[in-house]
Amino acid sequence: MRRTGSRLVTGVLVVLLLAVTACDGEKEAAKPADVLTVSLGVSKESMSALAYVARDEGIFEANGLDVEFTEYESAQLALNALLAGDVDAALCADTPIAIEAVECCPVLIVCTVATDVNDLKVVARRDAGIVTPDDLRGKRVGTRSGTAAHFFLHGFLIKHGMSDTDVDMRFGSFEEVTAALIAGELDAVALRQPFIAEIQSALGDRFVLFEEKGLYEKTMNLCVRPGDSPGAEVKRRLVASFIDAEKRAVGDTTNDMREEVADAIDITEADLCSCLFATGAVTLRQALILTLEDQARWAVQSGVAQPGEMPDFLEMLDTETLESIDAERVTVIR
Repeated sequence: MRRTGSRLVTGVLVVLLLAVTACDGEKEAAKPADVLTVSLGVSKESMSALAYVARDEGIFEANGLDVEFTEYESAQLALNALLAGDVDAALCADTPIAIEAVECCPVLIVCTVATDVNDLKVVARRDAGIVTPDDLRGKRVGTRSGTAAHFFLHGFLIKHGMSDTDVDMRFGSFEEVTAALIAGELDAVALRQPFIAEIQSALGDRFVLFEEKGLYEKTMNLCVRPGDSPGAEVKRRLVASFIDAEKRAVGDTTNDMREEVADAIDITEADLCSCLFATGAVTLRQALILTLEDQARWAVQSGVAQPGEMPDFLEMLDTETLESIDAERVTVIR
């Protein structure tokens, strides 16, 4: 009986070992045999979170990609690098995409990788006499021109009964307007993390924060130049990597990935929106078209963009790549 039981246990162990080996073999076989090289431009901000997860967790490599990862101060600069041919693909916020499309240079949007309704905020100095949004009237307010922050500031002023002309609006890079606010050369600024944290640390109890959750739904989008570059298979592997990063982040019960992303972009874990690690973050929605159209009209009317023919934003969406991987993530109506 003992020998029979021993043989039975041994047999079960062998079967289990073979099963594990077979699963490992399937995983190895699923990995592309070839490795494709691609350069990716990424804005160093929280809405690029999945790109950092894919990089730091080896997800790009698992999908057969050798990714040259280049960071930029803003998504606008990442888009400029894409248009200049400095990178093959880039994560771009919707506002710069709309402005460039109006002026001359439409890109191809492969998918959205993040959506946040509270990414942008207005930060002010209490010692400049600013306690409520209405106190911004006549004050020196800075932001980066032609960015999502600029578009948010426009909407924020309208929400509080003002227009762009009711403030002394000044423009510079996010680093420049951050330094100017801290130095007292500006009274308020519209921007995002990690600059908000830097200002709060510098101003202490003189720091005032205004939020308008839901006023503007900012999206971060994977974009490429129209044409054959970087190729259909590279695009497919990039999208697959972002979906894998989304799944890995959602399943992370240790919060290690949140900590890794926060460290990479120099903010605290608490400042990372939970929306960045949610099922369905990687998508391509019909609503994106309406957002781009709205921003294009604003850009022309406000003088941010030179008047031109209104682009067909539907034609700027590459629905095929994401549909080939997970059609349910695409809600674009053609």
